[in-house]
Amino acid sequence: MKSYFIWLAKFITALMVLCICVPVLFGIIIAASSSLISPPVIEQEKVVAVVELNGMIVESKEVLEELYTQVEDENVVGIVLDINSPGGAVGPSQAIYSTVKQLTEQKPIVAAMGSVAASGGLYAALGAQKIFSQPGTLTGSIGVILQLPNFSQITEEYGFQMITIKSGALKDVGNSFRPMTETDRDFLQASVNKVREDFVTAVVEGRGLDRETVDAFSDGRVLLGSEALEYGLIDGYGTVYDAAREVYALSGAELEEGKAPTLRYKDDQFERFAEIFGARALLGMVQQFFGGVQGPTSNGLLASSNT
Repeated sequence: MKSYFIWLAKFITALMVLCICVPVLFGIIIAASSSLISPPVIEQEKVVAVVELNGMIVESKEVLEELYTQVEDENVVGIVLDINSPGGAVGPSQAIYSTVKQLTEQKPIVAAMGSVAASGGLYAALGAQKIFSQPGTLTGSIGVILQLPNFSQITEEYGFQMITIKSGALKDVGNSFRPMTETDRDFLQASVNKVREDFVTAVVEGRGLDRETVDAFSDGRVLLGSEALEYGLIDGYGTVYDAAREVYALSGAELEEGKAPTLRYKDDQFERFAEIFGARALLGMVQQFFGGVQGPTSNGLLASSNT
């Protein structure tokens, strides 16, 4: 019986804590969410936002949203596009390139290449006002590749047929179950050449190089950062911090000698709200309390709810 009253007292205490803590916790979440939408007015320090482009480029939605968000932030003086990507799909790479180029008219954007920024990764960087890398950064790979599997010999050997009904001669171009025709090959080659031409034009315009110079190294070869500097593909060696210093300079707010630039990454805002409102501490208290609350089992004994 004594055990039952102990459990009842704990249950009533837990209920009281719920009535107090849950509204406070919801208030914290709502305040943090509204602050994320509208950055706190009290933040006066001008920062450089770092937008990261990592891995294979298969879509551009997240990067474009982040670029626009940071450009519209009054506390952001400019952006560092931090690239670690071997490339990827043509469309998204072009979308990032054209967006970066357009947004530089509003705020300075400087690209910083990490371990690799090749093909589409380089393409995306070409819209920036300045580009930095390391001597050993892998970049270049200017060109386009299209690979299509063909199973026609296998299907012929095993007697398998794929019946295709099409409305035009090129509707099934690249069909893996029949030999590729000269018409198919010419069409696909023309498409690849057109995309390559767009890429080279972006290099010429973005880096201010003449066409002959670009043609000399735009055969798909991978370049080291040291080679890219010789060709004029980059402006110099530097880290994200060096790129951020350049952003400050381009914005007209050049840093004092020896002062480190203030960088803001995408997740920094969430970390700041957690610290300001003490959300983590409050959640920890609630978890610890309920972890210690015990309840009666069918045999009357107390069983801990801790895992």
